[in-house]
Amino acid sequence: METRRVQITGGATFMVTLPKDWAEAQKLHAGAEIELHPHAPDLLILRPHRDSQPSRGVLQINAKTGDTLMRAFISMYVAGFDIIEVRGERITPEQRQTIRKVTQALIGPEIMEESRDSIVIHNLLNLAELSAPKTLDRIFLMVHDMFGDAVRAAAEHDAELAHDIAARDEDVDRLYLMLYRQFRIVLCDLLAEEAVGVSRVKLFDTHTVARQLERVADHAVKIAHVTTSLEAKPPAKVAEALRKGGDQVTALLRESVDAFRREDPDLASRVIDTALGLEDRLMKAVKLLWDLDPHEAQLIGIAFDSIGRVKDYSINIAETALNTAAPMP
Repeated sequence: METRRVQITGGATFMVTLPKDWAEAQKLHAGAEIELHPHAPDLLILRPHRDSQPSRGVLQINAKTGDTLMRAFISMYVAGFDIIEVRGERITPEQRQTIRKVTQALIGPEIMEESRDSIVIHNLLNLAELSAPKTLDRIFLMVHDMFGDAVRAAAEHDAELAHDIAARDEDVDRLYLMLYRQFRIVLCDLLAEEAVGVSRVKLFDTHTVARQLERVADHAVKIAHVTTSLEAKPPAKVAEALRKGGDQVTALLRESVDAFRREDPDLASRVIDTALGLEDRLMKAVKLLWDLDPHEAQLIGIAFDSIGRVKDYSINIAETALNTAAPMP
């Protein structure tokens, strides 16, 4: 850190000299323009004025294939690159197919150029066009319906509904990764906060809630897999316990997200208290499985465990709502 004394010239103009090392590193010269970005409450960000250039990252795929290649590409996407160039000595048809598949599974990336040893992908989604609160709302609506449908499918042994839930999980993943990408960009670039229109603290909390909802979606898929693995509809008492537990936890999830949206600490506290009180009820419901066939009991036990996990995620969201509602120092 360096300090400078403020000078006043002409009675109204405030002047501060720039550190020489920094100015030389930025290749400043007489007449060069500097951007000044006031940042609440008392921060001023200076940046040389230059034409903005898209960020470009290179992914050397070598022998990467399948899921390994997909994960490597998603990491580059989440890092926030505007352009991703996939390189290899010779990109195989299998690798090309994987790149096409992953770009279609994400929001924004489009393949623009291809050659024997290179694939160039541009992200066409403008950061300023994304609304983090609206993206979170879309994720919540999908997850809310997925979880409710998953529990109903398990209680009624509706395999067709269960298969549909797995397909919807891909949409949740796409939105979550887009929001995560936005979060990472804002973390790395203070000025990106201006384009997004949401503070970094609020975006951090929004990402935290989205991550919990993404986990809820995963458990909805888990319950759906239970449904397709069961050979018959659960006994009436067990089915009713599934419905009741699912309905109670779905209501908790809905109220926890409402508490976060409204920054309502009282509602958040009620959600946590109610959720803690549900633990014993879920444990009593599990006892209904003791008289079932061991294989059937194990499968339905997985569904009850997922319902309990979603209860825990609702508590996490409510705790995030409490943190969001707290005053900033």
